[in-house]
Amino acid sequence: MQNKFPPNDLMSLLDVNLKFNLGESTSADMFLREILDEKVLSEIGDLKMSYGTSRGSEVLREAIGLKLNVPAQKILITNGSIAAIFMAIFCLCEKGDEVITVTPNFPPTLDIIAAIGATRKTIALDFDNDYQLMAPEIEKLLSALTKLIILVSPHNPSGKTIPESKVKEIFDLIKTKSPDAYLLVDETFRDAVYGENPAEKSFADYSDRILTVASVSKAHGAPGLRTGWLTCHDDSLMEQLTLAKMNTVLSGSPLDEFFATVVLQKENEILNYRKRLLKKAIGMVETWVSQNSEYVEWVRPDAGAFCCMRLREDVFSDADVEEFYNRLPKNELQLAAGNWFQDSRRIFRLGFGFVPIEVLAQALEQLQNLLRQSHTQAVSGSSEFNIFSTTP
Repeated sequence: MQNKFPPNDLMSLLDVNLKFNLGESTSADMFLREILDEKVLSEIGDLKMSYGTSRGSEVLREAIGLKLNVPAQKILITNGSIAAIFMAIFCLCEKGDEVITVTPNFPPTLDIIAAIGATRKTIALDFDNDYQLMAPEIEKLLSALTKLIILVSPHNPSGKTIPESKVKEIFDLIKTKSPDAYLLVDETFRDAVYGENPAEKSFADYSDRILTVASVSKAHGAPGLRTGWLTCHDDSLMEQLTLAKMNTVLSGSPLDEFFATVVLQKENEILNYRKRLLKKAIGMVETWVSQNSEYVEWVRPDAGAFCCMRLREDVFSDADVEEFYNRLPKNELQLAAGNWFQDSRRIFRLGFGFVPIEVLAQALEQLQNLLRQSHTQAVSGSSEFNIFSTTP
């Protein structure tokens, strides 16, 4: 049997949840009690446990349409944004077609391209350049074989956004060099901003050659609902995407779509609470980085509940880096290693929005202790050092 998908350690975040989980990309998990009220409770009892509709709940699509300024008929409800990405690649690309995207990137996005048989062309974004995407790099890769370009803004794992002007510049290049191609903008983390910072404008209403995907998983903290969406203004492509959904999962869950609708109806309250938490959390991380700058460097994110950090090369050897990762679980710490995203293993994604603020403070102290002890070991050349308690 030929393996379609390579092993990926990112799966460990689904199956392991240590005390100090700094590996997750979501904002704090929502509790169902946050959205339950008398009206919601009264409506649940009348909800039929039937199949959903092919494009998803009309009420949900209308709520998304209002949010994105697009008609409900241009929206397809999917099993999270990853299912939307899968169906877009599946419907638009055949073996030999080319898909352009960036690395580092969410691993399933990269793996789906290869599994379908398309040729994956990637642009390597760099820590030292703050993971900024340059339009000329995409222009070099565009050709008549290009069928899809996938951009991620805010970018996972760095949290850097692509300015609107740059996306438009890239789109103009695509129209000129690859007129048959579509641009897909993954906006999954767009609403995960800090405090009063505004979210970047969605590209959902910009062109019929642009697709967007997002979900209630990350910014809203409701990944358990498995509800995302795809926007598409091309009617023939939308028909194919809907058929792809029908032929893979038939429909979404009416229960998931019901609660996702409630989440969006209560979105201001839900997001405002999480924005305040993220603002406080990123402030704590920024202070922590300044206090530990002799050990780590970071790229400050624009949005998202995570950031990229790098173990300093002048402090830690490659062997020290491996020892650092080996010591993490013994100290109840989880991080997302850079190589999971096709980045350097010296780099890791640190999630600061998933755990409660008080736990984040403990986790950062634990991580600081581990870095300092790792540094002591590196300087002394000793192969042993004491494992400290998980309590301060």
